[in-house]
Amino acid sequence: MKVISLGITDLDRCLGGGFPHPCLASIEGEFGSGKTVLTQRIVYSMLREGLRVYVITTETASNEYIEMMRSINMDVSLKYVSGDLHIFPLHVERGRWTMFLASLFFRVAENFLHARKDRYDAAVIDSLSILAVNTPPHVFLTFITRMKNLVTDGKTIILTFHPRFLSEDTVMKLKASSDVYLVISNARVAGMDVKLLRVVKLWGTPGERKSTVTLEVNPHFGLRVLPLGGIKV
Repeated sequence: MKVISLGITDLDRCLGGGFPHPCLASIEGEFGSGKTVLTQRIVYSMLREGLRVYVITTETASNEYIEMMRSINMDVSLKYVSGDLHIFPLHVERGRWTMFLASLFFRVAENFLHARKDRYDAAVIDSLSILAVNTPPHVFLTFITRMKNLVTDGKTIILTFHPRFLSEDTVMKLKASSDVYLVISNARVAGMDVKLLRVVKLWGTPGERKSTVTLEVNPHFGLRVLPLGGIKV
């Protein structure tokens, strides 16, 4: 087990020292809550530590993903060129997602990560929601088992999802199986929009941790912790 510093002192302190590797991590949040930004911070930190990262995204193209990171002070262009970072967008022509295609891509992503497990140290699926929606329980359970097997092989697997797209039973299975389970949501305090990060479950970090952290996405400094209390969600 290794603890990866996220490069934000207050956030590392809140997480007990950093982000554990290897692990199975689930990040829950609604649209615009900051799931992708938080995940990108973890990806950036892992790349900085010399790890190889795969990102499977259903939301952006490769250049958009890289530009999004650059816009918040996390430039990964050289890591992408060198092959340490691979981004695999999943897109459907003209946006015509169907139940069949979602189920197909879900299995393809699962098998892809297993087939290439010697080529990466950490992998992200952002977002799992559209792939796993209405997936039969036994299929999803098999997916979780295979992801846990990858963790046993020394990989970190990070899954982001919108809770309304997954059944309550599926979310409970994720929560039970994950080593790290984070919930991020939008909040507002003193007229300012912030992100509220709740640490539901966190194994593998040695230090003390906080159950709730207030974050801001700053275009100049990127992600930072705000010392605020009395947040109203």
